[in-house]
Amino acid sequence: MHRLHVKYLTGWVRKNTRGLLLIVTVGIIAELISNLNSRLSSPVVALVIGFCLVNFGFVKEWAKPSLDLAAGRILKIGICLLGFRLAFSEITEIGSPIGIIVVIAVVIIVFFGIQKISAAFSVNKSLSLLVASGFSICGVSAIAAMKPLSGADEEETGYAVGLVTLFGSIAVFVFPIVHEIFQLDENLFGWWIGLSVHDTGQVVAAASAVSENTLDSAVLVKMCRILMLAPLLMFVSITQQNREKIKRKWSLPIPFFIVGFIAAATIRSTSFFSDELIQNIGQVRNFLITVAMFGLGSGVRIRGLKKLGRQPMTLGFVSWIAVLIVTGAGVLIQNQI
Repeated sequence: MHRLHVKYLTGWVRKNTRGLLLIVTVGIIAELISNLNSRLSSPVVALVIGFCLVNFGFVKEWAKPSLDLAAGRILKIGICLLGFRLAFSEITEIGSPIGIIVVIAVVIIVFFGIQKISAAFSVNKSLSLLVASGFSICGVSAIAAMKPLSGADEEETGYAVGLVTLFGSIAVFVFPIVHEIFQLDENLFGWWIGLSVHDTGQVVAAASAVSENTLDSAVLVKMCRILMLAPLLMFVSITQQNREKIKRKWSLPIPFFIVGFIAAATIRSTSFFSDELIQNIGQVRNFLITVAMFGLGSGVRIRGLKKLGRQPMTLGFVSWIAVLIVTGAGVLIQNQI
């Protein structure tokens, strides 16, 4: 049996050598572009490359198995490794219990609120779940983690990533201007950035343009937001199973990749691995997610995006404004109590 598996795997690799070389090459190119400009996230770059290649006819049928591998198993492995970003002990560094409660409350309100707003704009549930995940937790990484549970296709995933990238990038430029005009408290402003901006890179870019104090506060709050990814993934998974009435005693209540994510976060929290090893794992994780985003981007067709209509873009704008208001209120509440 073992020999049969090895033989099959070897044959599959030989048959799809060109496709595997393609996804690895694009992953490397995306990483290089990101290194040249830190504001460009390598997963987003890879997604854009995939989108362009497929819509200009450069990706042929021979690449499909490798692209499916990237968007499927490689993505799930990347999600597992994503857990090594988190240490549960970091949540205690945020300070008072009120601060922790505010972060949790804001994430929950934004996550479920955006899904309610989506219904008003007639945006389908799978896309709204991805947008809600990206806006409430950690941008592209959250979308990637939620994608296997959402039932969303490549067009919907690409649209969600596009919305997170667009409005997160706008925030990078808007927040420093707002601070310059109103001269708000640096620590509170860091809280606002950490609570409202989507991707970690965008948080760093926006906060570092203000001050070191703002950056420290923003990153800490952002890390606490990221810690909400695991419970929300579990909630969505269990809710889906209950909805579908899956009652198999032997079945795991949550997918294995989520278990891997939680296990990785647990290992990170024990300080069992050295910082150097965690950093190396982070590089591998980022590359795998970058490759996965290329696979997802290659599944996005322009005609598919047109079918989605203008409602998702309107949803993105309204959601962004709502996030700014809710997070701003959360910061004020945290400061007053």
